[in-house]
Amino acid sequence: MSDFQQFVADVDTRLSAMSKGELYVAGDAFDRDSLWLTFLESFPAGTNLRFRERTEYDCSTCRGFIKNFGAVVEIDNDRVRSLWSGVAAADPVFSVVAAAMDEFVGTLPLSDLFRSTEAQYGARTTRSLRDGQVEVWHHLHGRVAKQHRTRDVGAARGAFDAAVQVFQRGLNELTPDALDTVADLIDDNALYRGTEHLRAVTEFRYLRNQWTQAADQRAFVFAYAMNPAARFRNTVIGTLVQDLSAGVGLEQAVRSFESKVAPQNYRRPQALITPAMVKAAMKTIDELGLEESLQRRFARLSDVSVTNVLWVDNDTQSRMKDGLEGLLMQAATTGSSGARLRDAKPEEVPVVTFMKDILPGAATIDLWVANRHEPHFVSLTTGEHPAAPRLFTWDNDFAWSYGGNVTDSIKERVKRAGGNVTGKLRVSLSWFNHDDLDLHVFEPDGAHIWYKDKRNKLDVDMNAGGRFTREPVENVTWTGTVPDGEYRIEVNQFNKRESTQVGFVIETESNGRIEHYSHERAVGHKQTVEVGRMTVANEVITAFRPGEDMKAGSAGQELWGITTEQFVPVSTVMYSPNYFDDNEVGHRHYFFMLKGCRNDRPARGIYNEFLRGDLQPHRKVFEVLGDRTKCEPSEDQLSGLGFSSTVRNSVVAKVTTTGGRRRLISIQF
Repeated sequence: MSDFQQFVADVDTRLSAMSKGELYVAGDAFDRDSLWLTFLESFPAGTNLRFRERTEYDCSTCRGFIKNFGAVVEIDNDRVRSLWSGVAAADPVFSVVAAAMDEFVGTLPLSDLFRSTEAQYGARTTRSLRDGQVEVWHHLHGRVAKQHRTRDVGAARGAFDAAVQVFQRGLNELTPDALDTVADLIDDNALYRGTEHLRAVTEFRYLRNQWTQAADQRAFVFAYAMNPAARFRNTVIGTLVQDLSAGVGLEQAVRSFESKVAPQNYRRPQALITPAMVKAAMKTIDELGLEESLQRRFARLSDVSVTNVLWVDNDTQSRMKDGLEGLLMQAATTGSSGARLRDAKPEEVPVVTFMKDILPGAATIDLWVANRHEPHFVSLTTGEHPAAPRLFTWDNDFAWSYGGNVTDSIKERVKRAGGNVTGKLRVSLSWFNHDDLDLHVFEPDGAHIWYKDKRNKLDVDMNAGGRFTREPVENVTWTGTVPDGEYRIEVNQFNKRESTQVGFVIETESNGRIEHYSHERAVGHKQTVEVGRMTVANEVITAFRPGEDMKAGSAGQELWGITTEQFVPVSTVMYSPNYFDDNEVGHRHYFFMLKGCRNDRPARGIYNEFLRGDLQPHRKVFEVLGDRTKCEPSEDQLSGLGFSSTVRNSVVAKVTTTGGRRRLISIQF
């Protein structure tokens, strides 16, 4: 066997060994010509004198082999090794050639996966006739292993390139801290269906750790690009890690994740914290001596100084902190006598005017508590230990807790579903089961607004597709011009699925006024119910004629110990605690504490938005503390209705002045 034959055999053996694993390509098409020239020029001087006369080394067969196989590499222990790096030729001449080829390929970057449509490159031998004699020529050659052959090279390389990009982005963008946080959440069983994704998190975290230690990180990416864990970034659990890595808050990131994997009616049972968060927060709590401050309860009349209320009922004032002495320190006011209250439309009064001009002369106040006020039920809370350090940004230990999360209003449902509730006129439909009801509104000119012609007004249409909820809504809102005239409203049962929790409610809103119309019976399949006809003038609803089966208004219900849709006596009127004494922190709330109003459920005493600045870094832990250290119901609590100064609203009050005059006032917030 000639020296060249031995070299050919050595190269073929090396290629066969490499082909048992995955093969890759270094460089690009422009590097193939340079590779061929490197092969020709690597022969030591005087050792290839015949190569221009014979086709032993520079033939088209060898050239085809080198251009197709010459830049093929394997990745062994995260290191790139070329076809030539394992060739140790017996003849020193070919050892020099192999070394030169290995060195050149080593300068080329990894570029792609090796795939081919051919079964072989090069031929073992060819024959030619010279001077009547048959000459046999030996060539570089090699077979393409079956696993490296494909009919569509472009598709195979495209899929590999995409996998490399996903893996590389995951390694670059997903941080160790985010991976550790998600792993902790899964270990603590604090992530919905998290255990299903534990293996994926663990495997990707392992790969990322190995990548950081790899001598050739590009080679590592190529070697593991087709590993299922390499696609972690594009999985649902990967999006959670990606959000956390990008700085999205833990609660928001987890809500986004759980919205993808949870059923629509799933609600997170608890806030999210990790052991590291707990340790850091407890260190701060201990350093600041705040352990006693975390113990909260409902506030009582005796906790509140009379100087911190704007008005107090005569039966209540003696039970308040500072009692009559504090009350006497305030300026006395008297009111003039007035006529007997007649059944008349309430006079609209801005809240600032009510507080300044009407409240000081009131002897009694009764508030009309409507069903729509349910989200405004509020309780005052305070600390168990008055001497403990304060938690909040204002200079007292009082806080407040709204109870509107017990049952969301239709308006809140629409907002949560992504509907617009800030237009000039709104008509919303709400129902209570998996049926597919459709809202139809006919404008004065005959224009028909429904799911097939939304006219940029219908923006929520629920239970129509594959996902169902028991809190469905549909919503039509006019943000532009609202035509004057008569509107006809209908509800059609497109698909009846259930016979429980039947009926529906229509909510209308214009000029800040909300009205309800209910249908208490089941709506048959394909049945249409005429809700009613409403008259609009100057973009305001001036009249509504309910349909035959519709009931105007809502029946009173028992809430917090009182009955809604009637007048309830007020015991005290006050600002929210962030405006007690000389505090003016954030926006102001107006509290009307009601006689007999009692929150019968535990209420939060700590909210993150109340916390003072040095506690904000631990807000996730305080979110859990607030949820797990709630104020237990008490008989003598201060509860009633609260209204924010920043949200448009109204409430009707029946005021009797100290002079006996009675007035019906719609307080405008």
